[in-house]
Amino acid sequence: MFLKLKLLTLNIATAMWLILFLCLGSQNLSKKHNINFFINKTVPLPVGFILGTSFALGLMSGGLTSILMMNDEN
Repeated sequence: MFLKLKLLTLNIATAMWLILFLCLGSQNLSKKHNINFFINKTVPLPVGFILGTSFALGLMSGGLTSILMMNDEN
């Protein structure tokens, strides 16, 4: 159980650091696009930020899935 908690914390912390550095690095990008949802559009966002955010969320969801599917046996 302690191993799962350590891996879970590491996974979430890594994804948050990636998103933080992504936010810092994408402030001066000039080309911006909107994301169209069914109801609304988002504010204009840089393409690198959109791709990086989807990568970070995929990293977090894949890590969480693999951690939660681990057996507790040694």
